Amino acid sequence: MRRTLMIGALAIAVAAPAFAGPKDQTKDSLIGTQSLAGNATVNNDTTAFSMASKGCKVQIKAKGLTGTTDGDIIICVAGADVIAPPALNAPGAGNGIVMLGEVKKGGLGIKADLTEVGCGGANQINFNGTLNCYLDDPAYRTPAGTWSTLCAGQGMLAVANAQPDPATLKVSGENVIVGLCQGISLGQRLPGPASALIAARGARGFVE
Repeated sequence: MRRTLMIGALAIAVAAPAFAGPKDQTKDSLIGTQSLAGNATVNNDTTAFSMASKGCKVQIKAKGLTGTTDGDIIICVAGADVIAPPALNAPGAGNGIVMLGEVKKGGLGIKADLTEVGCGGANQINFNGTLNCYLDDPAYRTPAGTWSTLCAGQGMLAVANAQPDPATLKVSGENVIVGLCQGISLGQRLPGPASALIAARGARGFVE
């Protein structure tokens, strides 16, 4: 019980964006990692997939997704290590955030305000950021879904988004930010869903 209470306090104190601090900006691309060409959903030659963050605001965009239909849900799982004294000192601890977006005309647009899961509540730094996006897994993405049991299985604490007026998806009405998975050890991460991984942070380098 004491360990659970300690993790809960840390989650409240250090929940933070998995990409940047309050004054920082981050931009990066995502690619299909299965092969040089990508995969059935993300073609590394023709699909534009990117993320950007500023403080607690995160945007994930994609154009040219294949094999999808309007209303399909894409799950993106962000992660990072966080240092936020005095609650969480070096070397830090890992966390994970589950976000959802809906496909429209082969594109994806996720706008997430991470203050909904505690971002901005403490001075902190983030590093070792990750971002993976997957095809839909309905069992994973509900507030008490398998993301929370996977989180607990890593010795971390799942904190579902309980904001009274959260950002929601236009078609399904579900929360854009499902929840936060907060750990207490460096390198801890929330596992992704059982569905196919379609994109991860990375770069393309094709010969002209």
